[in-house]
Amino acid sequence: MTRSLITSMLSVAMTAVLSTSAMASDLANIRASACGTDPAKASRVGMPTGALFVRGKNFEHATQVDEDFPAMVKLKMIYQHDGYAEIEHCGGTVIDSRHVVTAAHCVKPKDGAQWDRIEIVTGDASLESEKVIRRTSHTAICHAGADSFLANDIAIIKLQEPLPKEIVPAKIDDYRRPTVSPGGIAIAAGWPVTGDRAGETYLKKVPLSVSDVEWPGFITVTSPFGRMEGVCQGESGGPLLTTTNGHRSIAGVLSGIQQGTNNASGEPCMMAGYDMYYTPIAAYRDWIENVVQLCSSNPDECRGKSESSFFMSNAPSFQTLGRLASVGRFGQ
Repeated sequence: MTRSLITSMLSVAMTAVLSTSAMASDLANIRASACGTDPAKASRVGMPTGALFVRGKNFEHATQVDEDFPAMVKLKMIYQHDGYAEIEHCGGTVIDSRHVVTAAHCVKPKDGAQWDRIEIVTGDASLESEKVIRRTSHTAICHAGADSFLANDIAIIKLQEPLPKEIVPAKIDDYRRPTVSPGGIAIAAGWPVTGDRAGETYLKKVPLSVSDVEWPGFITVTSPFGRMEGVCQGESGGPLLTTTNGHRSIAGVLSGIQQGTNNASGEPCMMAGYDMYYTPIAAYRDWIENVVQLCSSNPDECRGKSESSFFMSNAPSFQTLGRLASVGRFGQ
């Protein structure tokens, strides 16, 4: 059963991103808020930890890491209920051994409910590999301006245990120096959850044409051939890769897809040449660095609160302009 996550998407009034002091003492000073769960209240039922963490020991990990997206991760936000678990799927990118960048709408509480934990899988292009590396997180930091229109749709996840050195962090765009421009080509990647390739467990890549770059709004991409191809729901937070002068950089994180891509059976991403929207890293590079520094120096400031503080009122019932690129499912 698919959990309904349709919401209003685009806003012409995007909150400006200002450079803030890296020495800020609390999240409010850097326009951030804790959107993680309280580890003391989280369920411990069925929580896989993956490879045993041994500090200082090298990990044996798979050799099938994708050369373009070696820092790509699969995220599963686990909503633990009595007798079953509800799972929301997203993607993300490792930016250092303890931190992953993703979309804020992936990790913000949904409909008044807070996820129990985030499970992270990386280290191999195949999710079914026996050598994938798994981590768990209860800590997520969202941009304070993130809203239901997908403005400022960016977040940082802090892992409970660091990743091994074999997982090389991605290079991301510098502040105010985007590596994308209209007419250029970028590459997207993800593990399909919906669309014509739903359920495939091997990382898929697709070249996309950049049609628009808003500041600090969205990077809009589409199929360069007008085909029914691209990323889809369940792949939010995943990276958009560019190559400039031989250097690869992550330019954006997936936020949403064009509305009206569904076919007669309701399956999304079934329209030729549909648009995909990425939040530009270059607009938030300073914010990312400030969050990582604060959460490293003052971890208590970034920990989740009690669930009562996460109550969300119902979203306004105005016309839907787009569709989130995350998706929730019951079971596995």
